[in-house]
Amino acid sequence: MPRDLSSVKLDRLNRLMRLLYSGRPVSKDAIMDVIGYASSRTFERDLAFLREAYDAEIRHDQTQGGYILEGRGTFILNFTLTEREILSLVSGLRMASHFLPHLAKDADDLWTKMRSSLPESLLEKGETLGRCSVVSLPVSRMDSRAFDLLVDAIGTRTNVRFSYRSPYGSERATTRVVSPWGVFFQSHAWYLWGSHPKTPKGVTYRISRIKTLHVWPDTPFSPPPEGMRIDDHASSGWYGYTGDADIPVEIEISPPLAEIVRETVWHPTQRFEDGEDGKTIMRAEVPDLGAVARWTMASAPYARAKSPEELVRRVGELARGMAEGHEDK
Repeated sequence: MPRDLSSVKLDRLNRLMRLLYSGRPVSKDAIMDVIGYASSRTFERDLAFLREAYDAEIRHDQTQGGYILEGRGTFILNFTLTEREILSLVSGLRMASHFLPHLAKDADDLWTKMRSSLPESLLEKGETLGRCSVVSLPVSRMDSRAFDLLVDAIGTRTNVRFSYRSPYGSERATTRVVSPWGVFFQSHAWYLWGSHPKTPKGVTYRISRIKTLHVWPDTPFSPPPEGMRIDDHASSGWYGYTGDADIPVEIEISPPLAEIVRETVWHPTQRFEDGEDGKTIMRAEVPDLGAVARWTMASAPYARAKSPEELVRRVGELARGMAEGHEDK
């Protein structure tokens, strides 16, 4: 910050930058009125100062009749935070260090800076909220370099090349070129949603299983299906994709799980119906039975697959395998 910057001028510059941060063209008259400039000369001097001292990119668009901020340069906005906003920042910071472990050191550094300028009572409350939010939620380890490269590639719409093997199949690790569309966190791991030549709607890759990842810019980028977003794709609690929801499933759930299961959205197509003796019938249309079978088995003895027959068979195989593995020797 320039040494000769008075508190009055800094406050005025801060209010000007906050106004321009709207992303929309702001007319000179609106700026003069909102900021309270006494003269156009002071406004022009402030603009020049922001451009020269902070490298702020502010241009005037004659066609839209206003000033547009294209880059803040090195100017740091000064915000007045409410108590709830401070709690959000502190608790969110603690969650970020847990769910993004490769950023833990950076989060700790930022935490140290925040402690020196925020109320101690709010810091303690926010930190407690953050810790409580991640209790019993383990996070799979992953290559931080791979994660950062994927996030950058998604933003620039650039292909990536990596080696990958799924533990649910018999195939060996294969090398593939993928157009990355988005990343999301589910259960205890981060996933990549991206292209696959045999699956137009894309495939989910667990990032912790991605090896030897490189940016691959010399191949054409395949965009995601039109109108499909990452939050649509990752809207199921059973697996990392929704796919074509065309297999109807029916699961009978007994108390006490019958009441508890209604509190969570397991799949966007789920429906509940009251059954006999306090039981709940859960129905949904899903693209894959494997994850539903594992969820049903994990909810035993309170969940029982009713249909289709393939789901009943898969749960039965899992149950027999568990029973055999726990027999007395």
